[in-house]
Amino acid sequence: MLKIEEQPKIRFRSREGFCLAFLASVFPGMRTIFASLLVAVICLVRPVLAAPANSFSQDYANDVINVAVNTNTLFASQDLISNGKFLQRRTDQPDTQYETFRLPVEIPLGDKDAAVRPFFQSSGALLKVTSGVTAPPGDGEDDFSISHLFALTAGTGAYVRLAKGFFCVPGLAVSFAHLLNKYDFNNSYSQAVLENNNKEFFDWSMDLFTYSPSMKFIYEFKIGEGEGKYTVGYSHLFNNSIVSTSNKIDVNSASGLLIDRIEFSQPVGIEVAGGDLSLRPFFQWSNINGKAASGLGFVNMFEVGADLLTKLKETFVIFSEVYIGASYVSADSFEGYHIGFGGHF
Repeated sequence: MLKIEEQPKIRFRSREGFCLAFLASVFPGMRTIFASLLVAVICLVRPVLAAPANSFSQDYANDVINVAVNTNTLFASQDLISNGKFLQRRTDQPDTQYETFRLPVEIPLGDKDAAVRPFFQSSGALLKVTSGVTAPPGDGEDDFSISHLFALTAGTGAYVRLAKGFFCVPGLAVSFAHLLNKYDFNNSYSQAVLENNNKEFFDWSMDLFTYSPSMKFIYEFKIGEGEGKYTVGYSHLFNNSIVSTSNKIDVNSASGLLIDRIEFSQPVGIEVAGGDLSLRPFFQWSNINGKAASGLGFVNMFEVGADLLTKLKETFVIFSEVYIGASYVSADSFEGYHIGFGGHF
């Protein structure tokens, strides 16, 4: 949870409607890592400013509601080198746009048929978030803001065979993220009232660590000539800032991510690169809780997509299986897509 030191209330001489709109705007941020085990972090700050004393309480004026949203919550449902674009529609405010790039790697160790098979996992992530605040009537252009996130994650875990086709997968990941926020004051009202506090609340950078223990259960089964896989898992994300250019912002928050995923792989009767080509459709439901849900404004997220994959008869570079895929993501006032490619060792 982001906290802000107590300070004198900022008085508004007029246009209380603008202040209310600013308070109501959701400028989420991100960061961190998740169910698959890792990723990147992201935190965006939404300042809550005090209006006249009879309009907002002292607590409301002096507390900043902030959110640490894991990049994996939105962008790590597939183990693909992927690019994604997402749009969040906001009532009476400019829409928020997300652009992502993610590079995940998982390296299994030991024998594939071993009862316990450890693995190492890492990822890099880039995130750009564009948002804004509507200007008061007749006061010029809307304010505009851009946040950039760079994150690196490393983690480990193990596939523990409980029965034939049934695995328990505990894991732990640590992510480092650097977040930079820039805000353009484009109208006379924000320039007069808000810009004096730009270094504390609007133009700042921050370094964070995210710690993410996770647990998944996987069941693999045959279905006709193909294969099926059902996965249920939970990740808990602890976000802590270590450096901030603002002396008013300190991040110490937690979020949770529950996933429920079903996928099927079915041969299509075509040979590609010396291997049989298969189609792998999937559906995933994600349930978000804690500060991430508060910042995003929704709890449930749904994703549907498909991969084309081929299991190679001979190893290609270091991969025994390669695939390309795409998916569509939907939530309340939120939608977007992933597209990417990947491989298994």
